[in-house]
Amino acid sequence: MNKNKIVRLLVVIIGTIIMGIGIEIIVLANQGFDSVSTLILGLMNFSPIPFGRWSQLISLFFLLITFLYKRSMLGIGSIINTLLVGETISRTASWLQTVSFLQENVFASLAGFMVMALGTALYLSGGLGSGPLEGMMFCVCDKLDVSLQKGRILLDFLIVACGFLLGSSLGIGTLFAIFLLGPMIQFIFSIIQKMQPIDFQQRSKKEQLSD
Repeated sequence: MNKNKIVRLLVVIIGTIIMGIGIEIIVLANQGFDSVSTLILGLMNFSPIPFGRWSQLISLFFLLITFLYKRSMLGIGSIINTLLVGETISRTASWLQTVSFLQENVFASLAGFMVMALGTALYLSGGLGSGPLEGMMFCVCDKLDVSLQKGRILLDFLIVACGFLLGSSLGIGTLFAIFLLGPMIQFIFSIIQKMQPIDFQQRSKKEQLSD
């Protein structure tokens, strides 16, 4: 494994951990949740399976759909994201719960979505395969021939609707998830791309073409 791929692997791991922390902050803020968390909290009304484990199971399900429809979107980063997000949530929950600012706070909710967007953008910038939800997003965009932003909004809306039907609560954070998360990810991702060394970008593109 060359130095470029090692750096990209570290970027994927760090981005995934940041994603997990952002999701846990959103849950603790309890002002409405990101789409997958909304679905998970609905499923938890009917199952004793913990939040972090549900995150991994749903991610595996999304990966399977992406594999069947557009497996070229997947890579080692997809597996890292699937396993590490849920693990990060499980391991950070206990100490994040001790931070009073994060409890029942709309500003903490917005901060959580910003952290999640940063982690997702970092993860995607590694170019080692789409995450489970991002893979589903690309499938939706390809199937319906819509932009990434519109595809993400549609996908988040459908997942939130499923969570609501299962008894999960909605709030202002739900609106953040549906209408702001996609644009925030896209905005941060574009900044990261501009900050990357030219050599890093060129090698990434060459490797993606050769995969």
